Amino acid sequence: MNVKLRLIINFILFQTSWFSALFFQDGALIIIAVAIFLMGLLVQSRPISLFIVACLLPLSLLFEFIAISTGVVSYEATFVPTWLVGLWVALLLTFNDSFRFMLSLQWWKVALAFAVFGPLSYIAGARFGALTISESMIHYWVLFGVMWATYAALARYIYQAAVIKFQQQ
Repeated sequence: MNVKLRLIINFILFQTSWFSALFFQDGALIIIAVAIFLMGLLVQSRPISLFIVACLLPLSLLFEFIAISTGVVSYEATFVPTWLVGLWVALLLTFNDSFRFMLSLQWWKVALAFAVFGPLSYIAGARFGALTISESMIHYWVLFGVMWATYAALARYIYQAAVIKFQQQ
């Protein structure tokens, strides 16, 4: 398959997951599962993508747990909702495909982009009722900006380590 087409499909499948989660939450599970399945079939390198998911999904869920337990955000579910776990998997499956360019930038550029766009995605989710932001917007932006910047630096490091590890094999 043409590389450009594969990257576009990867991006569209993630966006489909994100918007379906935004509008339907638990009702989006089948859509998200199908998108993840298709993304898994089309990834450039399945070993790298699986390594990224295996390494970063626990960190991503820890990120959500911290956000929930500190009261910054809340969901109808008592813990991290299933649809959100699926959404994280879909996001992680973009890292070695449609998101690869972003993770190849200097660490501070990646951290800055995540610090801006990560919190914005949660604000969008709150506006559609998928979650509640319990803090003032200033407090929220500071907390989530720092959390997302930190996550970005770790994600970039793990992504680059995965690429090096699997290219050497």
